[in-house]
Amino acid sequence: MEKIIVLGIGNRLMMDDGIGIYLIEQLSKLNRTPHVSFLIGESDIDYCMDQIMKTTFVIIVDAVFSGNKPGELTVYPLANLHEYQTLDISAHNFHLFQSLYQQKESIKGYLIGVEPYEIRFHIGLSKTIREKWKTILQDVSQTIDRLIAKN
Repeated sequence: MEKIIVLGIGNRLMMDDGIGIYLIEQLSKLNRTPHVSFLIGESDIDYCMDQIMKTTFVIIVDAVFSGNKPGELTVYPLANLHEYQTLDISAHNFHLFQSLYQQKESIKGYLIGVEPYEIRFHIGLSKTIREKWKTILQDVSQTIDRLIAKN
């Protein structure tokens, strides 16, 4: 069975931009699947690419402004991310996605974008996202399971 990586990226110092990290921290504690690794990449592109290159299937969890309500999810195939020029992806993560696009023949996977409420300099999630935390965690967990099963 192939190894699958679920990677949380973002910045804890920028409120909801850190949601991918917080989600993966929680989900890694609940993980009972031996071939799935939950990793924290934060905004270290080199570390993220190094981990991704060790697998053939990756799911990235990150905050993405896509026009939804705060806490709602949007799933994007990594191979098609270049088509979503209108997405508001933070600069450090945009470079990661550019690198992934160049590897699209060998790396399959998805970005799970969680709609943030607020991104500004502050440690911790916004009150709006904290109030929806259990639902967001459940939605992301179910989406990860569905994407893995589809793979």
